[in-house]
Amino acid sequence: MAAKCGFTDIETTGLHHLTPPQMAAIVRQSGLRVRSAHFDWEEFAERFDDVIEVLALLECPVAVMPWLASEQRPTTADGWLGVAAQLADWAERLGADDVKLAYHNHDFDLVGYPDNTPLELILSKGNIYWQPDIGWLVAAGFDPAILIQCYSDQILSVHAKDVDPTEQGDERWRDLGDGVVDWPAVLAALGQTDCTDLFVEHDETSDHYRTLETGRRFLERQLDRAV
Repeated sequence: MAAKCGFTDIETTGLHHLTPPQMAAIVRQSGLRVRSAHFDWEEFAERFDDVIEVLALLECPVAVMPWLASEQRPTTADGWLGVAAQLADWAERLGADDVKLAYHNHDFDLVGYPDNTPLELILSKGNIYWQPDIGWLVAAGFDPAILIQCYSDQILSVHAKDVDPTEQGDERWRDLGDGVVDWPAVLAALGQTDCTDLFVEHDETSDHYRTLETGRRFLERQLDRAV
């Protein structure tokens, strides 16, 4: 479906209880190139060697840690500094294989702005990059362009997701262009960073084909106008 919608590059998520060769074989069958790969905390902690292996097999240069379950989230700054230290350790180990580690935000890691949010504590580590989720930034009440400017040297990619913040839960998400995100401002800010990938996302779409096809076309039009 992704290929039919015009995509050549993707981001994967998780190992799906597969061995690295099994997962790599499935991805290769698609004919798509993996630019980035999400792995949850448990996979990094319990299957780190498998993460390294599958990244090498897929020639994927970026790994992303995107989520902490509610029961795993620290409740203090010191606790989040511990999370940051562990991520920095994984980043160092990945760096030995020329892989960069990025952190992906939701909204729980934006509490405490502007001085000690979990996101700020994590990004204070010099070897951890950031994959902003644009939809979550807007849902949490932030201006994505401003935060992008603040961390311009740490951004590798973004999740391009639109939102209607008057809705709650998964009902808030929209296909690109159907929400309130100021995409010209976001893309202008990203143009001043080293961001190379815009991953089209919709958490709970009812029409995957429409989300992918319209998302790609929307971003292409926006980028053409920016140029």
